[in-house]
Amino acid sequence: MSQKDKGALEALIEVTRSDCAITNFVSGVNGEVKIERLRIGESKTIHRLESSLDPELVLPGLQKCSNSVIRVGKTGYWAESHSCTACRFFASSNAVVLSSKAIDDKRILYRVLVQNPTRLKILEKDLEEASLNPNILETEFESLEILTEREKEVVNMAFRHGYFDPDRGISMTEIAKIMKVSTPSLSDVLRRATKKIVKYYIENKF
Repeated sequence: MSQKDKGALEALIEVTRSDCAITNFVSGVNGEVKIERLRIGESKTIHRLESSLDPELVLPGLQKCSNSVIRVGKTGYWAESHSCTACRFFASSNAVVLSSKAIDDKRILYRVLVQNPTRLKILEKDLEEASLNPNILETEFESLEILTEREKEVVNMAFRHGYFDPDRGISMTEIAKIMKVSTPSLSDVLRRATKKIVKYYIENKF
């Protein structure tokens, strides 16, 4: 199979920057605060934060470094701030950002989708020129088929035997015995297949 037949290329890229006000604030808070980006823009970015800390320890500082902050549930916050160098870069690039996650106050991971390996090399070069110190950690071709033949076989078997029914007519172990595979192996295939199906539905049907 040629590269052009393999579909788009998904890559996990680590970059370095120090100008994200929200990440810098979070790094100075004593306690675990999880942060990800919900919407990346050239001027503004919306962050989602999760923290079990007392809101009085989080909210005042978050309000100082954000344009707006909204509480979401007991432990969540949505905060909008000016985009950092990395978010501005990806917002204006041809890469599709699938997700992003801060490692610390300097490093951030972006999972992106590009058309092909050549586009990824160009993206890496542009990141270097922007002084973002890119480190490509993972690459994987996005299959043109939603499911592999094996995944289709497992999903079909589970569906036909009532695994997805409310009363679950069959267990994972029983399906594994029928297909003569180990239960952990079957579980892994079914998990990956289910994730692909849900992702496809969300991106194409919502």
